[in-house]
Amino acid sequence: MKSKIRDLQILLQKEDLFGAKNFCEDFLRNQNIDDAKFYNLYALILYKLNNYEHAIDNWKKSLEIDPNVIESYNGLANSFLKLEKFDEAIKNFDQILKIKPSIGEIYHGKAFALMNLCKFDDAINNFKIALKKNPNNPDIYNMLGSTFFRQKKWEEACENFVKALELKHDHSLASKNLINLLTFYQPKKNLDNSIIETNNLLKEKKFEFQLKNEITDDQIINYFSKIYKLLTKNLQNYFLDDEQIFRRNKLNLDCERHFEVFNNYKVIPKYCFSCYKIQIEPKNIIDLFKLYIFFDHLELKNNNIRKCIIESRPKVSGTYKGLIYCTGVEELKTIFHKVSLLLKKSFGYDMPIFMKRGCTEFSIPYPKFKEIDESMKYDDDWSKFENKIDKNNNYKEKKSSENTLNGTSISDVLIMRNWLIFAKKINDSCYKKFNIDLPEINYFDKKLNGQIEFRKKQFQNNNNI
Repeated sequence: MKSKIRDLQILLQKEDLFGAKNFCEDFLRNQNIDDAKFYNLYALILYKLNNYEHAIDNWKKSLEIDPNVIESYNGLANSFLKLEKFDEAIKNFDQILKIKPSIGEIYHGKAFALMNLCKFDDAINNFKIALKKNPNNPDIYNMLGSTFFRQKKWEEACENFVKALELKHDHSLASKNLINLLTFYQPKKNLDNSIIETNNLLKEKKFEFQLKNEITDDQIINYFSKIYKLLTKNLQNYFLDDEQIFRRNKLNLDCERHFEVFNNYKVIPKYCFSCYKIQIEPKNIIDLFKLYIFFDHLELKNNNIRKCIIESRPKVSGTYKGLIYCTGVEELKTIFHKVSLLLKKSFGYDMPIFMKRGCTEFSIPYPKFKEIDESMKYDDDWSKFENKIDKNNNYKEKKSSENTLNGTSISDVLIMRNWLIFAKKINDSCYKKFNIDLPEINYFDKKLNGQIEFRKKQFQNNNNI
């Protein structure tokens, strides 16, 4: 048996996972195995192949033979984490701690599971124990920051993201988390961090503008040139895999949940029947930048959520869009009238603007849904599908939102650069007026895979209207 185990370990060292899997299956077909190490290795192979359920079965077999194999409990715990069965993960982490309570990584894993069960205080306690055992682990500081973030303890979250970046300056998750936090929170302490310092400098570069005045191309180009130079001078090699700039309020639309209902059962959630949007369609990349400025200065009674985007959803028409979210038809019509008049003054021409209901994806199988006359009603039978999703997600908290701070943030500039890369790819020559060197970002190659020609045609069609 030892020679078989050694052969299996060699296949694992070579990262020949499928060969190792076939080796195990052939061996099991020919004889009964009563070796905990074999099942532990087989389970590890299955785990690395993302076959978590089958891996769990084999780690359990390993523990039936030898109930003290820490690697098997750890494998079970991590498999349950992957399957989002957090209670089961915690049970197995606890089994390890009974055998060997000195392993810091186990407290880290247990804390992560507790965080996902919204047991934030317990999660924080376990993260802190993990830090005592491994004080230089940036991942723990980042996760501790994320836990404080979910408790709305913004200052504590900020301090831990900064600490993670002190230990590892290129920690992608910590930097992304901190950049996101700064879109709505200004740290109270004077923290020594290049991201915070750069964000503060950007906030000082205000775009002086009144909605009654027209925004010129030169104003936009000069403004972006200043803020982009500031960003690249202070921060090197920062990227965001994002393409939407929001101006948020405290209302959480819970779109992730609604799309889970739609994607699983092809029905529209009840909430979405009261969600209306004003859609604005800039003709080129410069006008999208102008709309970003317009939205940043736009004052609405309920501070309605608004966002500027590039259109990258497969088969969805359009190129550049701005959206204002409204609740109810009356609010929709009131804001539409106000914004239509202001747009004419700010842009100097009648930019395409119209009213619609809900998300475009919903209107593809249900064309009447987008009509604001409410001719399509919610089907009460669909509630059973919503209940199924909510039951499966009953451990998840309903995330809150915060008011976006006015002015330009690091997040905004990085996404605006993404817009320019998109403009270049679809042959919108206006991107050249900004006169900056645009990096190649793999994110866009994946995002726009198979639809570049479609996007080019969409841009041409929109400009021919």
